[in-house]
Amino acid sequence: MMNSSEIRKQFIDYFLEKDHKFVRSSSVVPTDDPTLLFTNAGMNQFKDIFLDKKKPTYSRAVNSQKCIRVSGKHNDLEEVGVDNFHHTFFEMLGNWSFGDYYKEESIKWAWELFTKVWKIDVNRLWVSVYKDDDEAYNFWTKIPNLDNDRILRFGNKENFWEMGETGPCGPCSEIHYFIGKDISSQNPNGVNLSDEYRELWNLVFIQYNRESDGSLTDLPMKHVDTGMGLERITSVLNKQYSHYETDIFKPIIDKIVDVSGKDTSYKNCVPHKVIADHLRMLSFSIADGAVPSNDGRGYVLRRVLRRAVRYGDLLGIKDNFMHLLIDDLIDIMGKPYPEIFDKKNHIIETLKREEDSFRKTLDKGLIKFEEMVKDSKNKQVFSGDDSFR
Repeated sequence: MMNSSEIRKQFIDYFLEKDHKFVRSSSVVPTDDPTLLFTNAGMNQFKDIFLDKKKPTYSRAVNSQKCIRVSGKHNDLEEVGVDNFHHTFFEMLGNWSFGDYYKEESIKWAWELFTKVWKIDVNRLWVSVYKDDDEAYNFWTKIPNLDNDRILRFGNKENFWEMGETGPCGPCSEIHYFIGKDISSQNPNGVNLSDEYRELWNLVFIQYNRESDGSLTDLPMKHVDTGMGLERITSVLNKQYSHYETDIFKPIIDKIVDVSGKDTSYKNCVPHKVIADHLRMLSFSIADGAVPSNDGRGYVLRRVLRRAVRYGDLLGIKDNFMHLLIDDLIDIMGKPYPEIFDKKNHIIETLKREEDSFRKTLDKGLIKFEEMVKDSKNKQVFSGDDSFR
């Protein structure tokens, strides 16, 4: 068994040995990019390098980036809690090349880390490449212990990566892992379609810029941007089907069980998972300077917090509780990200204030709803006017 801290360190150390510079995660609140509400990928802080607006002081980098996906092109909010692997907040492990190495080294090193360092079973791995990327396909065919029939081609939706509507982009190559129990049941048609095939690592070969009119222009230099979710690789290396069974989430979920008195069998653990996920998103956002409000980024925070509180209500928790989970989050992530420890009191006060405000609104709304139902002549119909109120 390897915990998430060990896995994060092994990833970073692997690329440090290959002359990469460690770069700290940027804030989840972008301060100089009006196109983003939140940092949604590891490449965000390197965007100006890809666009040749800024010259890097190093040609290779490695990091673990805090990411949030709850708005815009990348929005996983509604899947959170329903399945075992979508999150509003996650860590993206990544290695980078700024005009230095390209496809061959990226592919070789990714396979070496997976199969030689972490000893992932090659018989459960599948590779996808962009349909027109013969170069990447040919490099994959040179991997000695990878059968060619496990190298699959896909189109724009699956294997052409874009950060948003505009910006740096390019073809990508992904490594997928079969999590099913029956290894003999694998089928290439399941990749990118079945949840039994988990995308673990995306190797993005950035060579274009998507302009505002939708056209593609060549970038001055070719770059590499890879991304691997720490939550996913941690679950695979520990043979856990659900991310929520790993050390990243389990202590928080155990505390939710203590606070609510409802174990994880209650409502299929969906409320516990939603709360644990949303706690992370809210805490890191607030630590990085975001403030709940009624518009923009602040409204997203408010919406996520109210979603967590509503699920707490389903667990029978009627008092403010989100702040009770902060110490468990700090125990898990405070070392690599000391900002959540430094801003602990601020996070707690913000969560308390927002939760208290929402509970008052919710209570008033429920009272008003009951009054309207009681006064309604037709108990089967709720009028449009009353719905609006």
